[in-house]
Amino acid sequence: MERNPILAVLNDMVGTSAELDMAIKGDHEPIELRNVVAVEQLHSSHGIRITTKSNTIWIDASHVSAMWQARVDID
Repeated sequence: MERNPILAVLNDMVGTSAELDMAIKGDHEPIELRNVVAVEQLHSSHGIRITTKSNTIWIDASHVSAMWQARVDID
């Protein structure tokens, strides 16, 4: 998958309660992202660093095979 669409979705999630599930090639369970604090495009051609309230996650966008918004929780 291209990096720019992933970056756009993640940047829209910053500071919101939106959740995103991401399927990684070869993995049986999607990665669930929520409470995104910051998103950074890395120097590599596909690298992204995602900072959440509880984790820092590095992904290679070329390994993302699908992604979908799970839901937006209303408090």
